[in-house]
Amino acid sequence: MYLVYLDETGSTGTDLTDSQQPVFVLAALIVPEACWQALEADLEGAISKHLPELSKDGHEVHAADLRAGRGVFKGVPVDTRIALRDEWLKIAQSHNLKLIYRAIVKRRFQTWMQSTFGSGVLINPHVAAFALVARVVDEYLASLPGAALGMFISDENQQIVRDVEKSIKVLRGVEGSLRLTRIVEKGFFINSRKSRPLQLCDLCALHARKKEEGNAGKPAKPVDANGIEQIEPLIHRGNESLQDVLAWLARQQSTSAQKKVAARDYVQGRLTPAHAGR
Repeated sequence: MYLVYLDETGSTGTDLTDSQQPVFVLAALIVPEACWQALEADLEGAISKHLPELSKDGHEVHAADLRAGRGVFKGVPVDTRIALRDEWLKIAQSHNLKLIYRAIVKRRFQTWMQSTFGSGVLINPHVAAFALVARVVDEYLASLPGAALGMFISDENQQIVRDVEKSIKVLRGVEGSLRLTRIVEKGFFINSRKSRPLQLCDLCALHARKKEEGNAGKPAKPVDANGIEQIEPLIHRGNESLQDVLAWLARQQSTSAQKKVAARDYVQGRLTPAHAGR
C-alpha cells in the first residue's frame, strides 16, 4: 500500500483572474507504507533540531508561513527557516519519495472553458488537476511490482473533500485511459496539523508552484531557488492523458447541464421524477 498525500496551492476557486496567483498546483506525494513512520520521525526530528519550541507544541509547518516568516514562524531568522525547509526536502529524497503534480495556468484554463462552453460556466481548476494527477499516480502504481495500491489522503477542506470523493468514484467507473485501477475506493481526509507528511506535501507543492510561475513569466525569488532545485529529484512525470481529461470534463459538464434542465422542467411539471433523475 502507498499513501498518496494531496495538497494544493495557489487556489482562488473559480476566480481565475488573480494576477498575484496566476498558477494553481495540485501535488501528490507518494509515500510507501513501509516508511511512513520513519519519515514522520525524521521530519519531527528536523523540527526539534532547528525549532525545538515548535516541536514541543506540535505546531503545523505551513509552507507559506515558513517561507514568509509569519504565523508560528514570525521572528524566526531566514537562515533557520531555510535550513528547516532544506532538511525536510532532503529527508523526502532520502526516503525515495515521488512527487507528481499538475500546474494549471488559470487564464489559459479560463480561455479553454470559454471556447468550449461559452460564458457562464465555471469549473474549479482542482477538478481538472485531480484527474490529471490521479492518472499519473495510477500509472505509477501499476508499474510497481506486487500489484501496488494507493490511498489518497487530503486536508479537511470541504471543497476538496467533495471534489476528490466525486472524482475518485467517477474515475474508478469510467472505461479507457482515465480509469483508476490502483486507487482504493475512498479518499481519506485529515487535519493537516496532525500530519507531517501532509505538511511536507504542502512544502513540495509550494515550490512546484514557484517553479511553474517562473515558467509562466513570474520569476521565482532567490529564496525559493534552492527549494525548487531540491524538489527536482522527487518529481515523477507520466502520461496525464490531457486530451482525454479535457474531453471527460466536457462530458461531465454536459451531463450536469442536462440534469439541471431536467430538474427545472420537472419543477415546472414537464417531466416525471424518473426523467428528472436521469
